[in-house]
Amino acid sequence: MSEGKANWRMAMASHVGLVRLRNEDCVAFNEKRGLAVLADGMGGHAGGAEASQMAVSAWMERLLAVDGEMLVEDDLRHAAHLANRAVFMASRRDPGLRGMGSTLVAGCFRADGVLLVANVGDSRLYRLRGDDLECLTHDHSVLRAQCDAGMIGSASEGPVALRGLLTRAIGVEADVVPDVTAFLLAPNDHYLLCSDGLTDMVPEVDIAEVLVMLGGSPQVAAEHLVDLAIDRGGVDNVSVIVVSSCTSVRLGTELG
Repeated sequence: MSEGKANWRMAMASHVGLVRLRNEDCVAFNEKRGLAVLADGMGGHAGGAEASQMAVSAWMERLLAVDGEMLVEDDLRHAAHLANRAVFMASRRDPGLRGMGSTLVAGCFRADGVLLVANVGDSRLYRLRGDDLECLTHDHSVLRAQCDAGMIGSASEGPVALRGLLTRAIGVEADVVPDVTAFLLAPNDHYLLCSDGLTDMVPEVDIAEVLVMLGGSPQVAAEHLVDLAIDRGGVDNVSVIVVSSCTSVRLGTELG
C-alpha cells in the first residue's frame, strides 16, 4: 500500500481459480492518490495476461503523472485511450498476441468528495451505502445489450455461451470510448471493483452481506470474496479491490 495519509483504505486479492492455467486479471491501487484499477484479460484469446498488465500499467502511469492537479473526467478518458493504444499497438507488432484484449474498470477517489469511475467491458464497480449495494458501472456485453433491449429479463437468464462476449474492450480496436461517470462520496461507503470471476459465482446479495460485515477491514473482505468464488466453483480468474472510507473522508457536495 502507499505511504502517507489517505482518506481511503484499499486492499486487493486475486486468484487464478480452479480451471484456468493462467491468471489473466491484473489489479493495482495507490491509496495516497485515491486510485484503483482492475483489468480482466480476454479469456481464450492470445495474450490475455499481457493485455491486462499493459492496460493497468498505462492507466496508472498516466494518472500518477498528473501531479498537483485535481483529476477530472477527461484525465480518465485520456488514460483509457492510452491503455487502449498500448494493447492495440502491441497486438499489431506481435502476431502471437493478435486478438488480445482486456476489460478495465477504475475509480478515482478525490479529496473533495467526488468519485470518478471509468469502465470498458464487463468488470464492475459496486458501492455499498448502508445496506444497499448498487452497481455504478454498465456492462459492455452482449448479455447486457439483450437486457437493455428487453430480449431477456436479466443477464442471469441469458445463454451461458454468451457470457464474456463483449461489445467494447481495451485493445481490440484502434480507439475505444470508455464510460466515465462522477458520483458523490459519503463517509462509511464501501466500494468494490471486481472481475466477472466474482459476479458469475457469487450473487450480489452475498456480496452485499460480505461488505456489510467486513467492509471495514478491506483486506479481510477482499480475501473472503475471492474465497467465496473459489468455493463455489472458481471457473474463472477472480480478482477484487475493496475500498473503504476512513473517518476523515469529506462528504461530497457537488459534481463537476
